[in-house]
Amino acid sequence: MPIRRVHKMWVAASLASAIALGVSACGASSLSASSSCQDFMHASPVEQHEIVDQLATQYQKPEYSTPLGEPEVPYYCSANPSTSLADFFTNAED
Repeated sequence: MPIRRVHKMWVAASLASAIALGVSACGASSLSASSSCQDFMHASPVEQHEIVDQLATQYQKPEYSTPLGEPEVPYYCSANPSTSLADFFTNAED
């Protein structure tokens, strides 16, 4: 196969991958209070941060949106994948 054709194929594949990545990154977060901890653990770090901030405000648990409190959510969720985020924040200690 000529080098020129290989290069064109590589460029086309790279462009297609970049477009697919851009489209998936532009979507709104799919996490909500009803999401399971398993869903939370599979979400991107940005989505995790956004939902923790949102739910910490909604459930009046501001300590979970701090740098020291935020890691508590993935720590808990990793051991309790079927728990909803709403249940976590409802039962979280102040």
